[in-house]
Amino acid sequence: MPIRDKIKCKLGKGTDEIMDFFTDSPLLPYLSVFFGPFLQEDAAVLLAASLSANNPHYFPTMFFVILAGLFLSDIWKYWIGWAALKNPRAKAFAEKKHVADLQDKVQRYTLITLFGARFLPLARIPAYVACGFFRVPYWKFCLMIALTATVYTIVIFTICHLLGEIMGERFEWLLPIIGVTVALLFVGFQIYKSRKSEKT
Repeated sequence: MPIRDKIKCKLGKGTDEIMDFFTDSPLLPYLSVFFGPFLQEDAAVLLAASLSANNPHYFPTMFFVILAGLFLSDIWKYWIGWAALKNPRAKAFAEKKHVADLQDKVQRYTLITLFGARFLPLARIPAYVACGFFRVPYWKFCLMIALTATVYTIVIFTICHLLGEIMGERFEWLLPIIGVTVALLFVGFQIYKSRKSEKT
């Protein structure tokens, strides 16, 4: 018995509409792309760009969906650093001279810091948390996140659309597979480098 029929047998006939939504709904690709950054940002952006290049009907909606997902998946990380300052030890650590000097640099060069973090996957969360810890104004942080996410998304979409034109319609279906594979390999390599540096 197919998996879909098994689920319907277990949950009853009232699941028809739910199952149809999850299997046939045109919103499914958009929902997957929107929530994708909460799991892995680069794979989600590459998937969105690949789908857009493969099917022109997805553009520009897919662009704005992934942009919203990126923005919302990033801005909450600021509050991890902000909350850490409520801890007396963390607050005392932040008041040390070398930490205060670092705070001054992060506040003055927030855009450069966040641009660098945007293109280095493993640097993103520490950079976003540091902005909260070093009291970067939240409005400024959100503005920079929106700017860096927009630039990053434009770059990836441009590359994928150019590749789509070069490859032609016959091989466009390969773009989502290539995109996700490249993202996973890149992230895996970054994790490997990070663990290797910790051991040495």
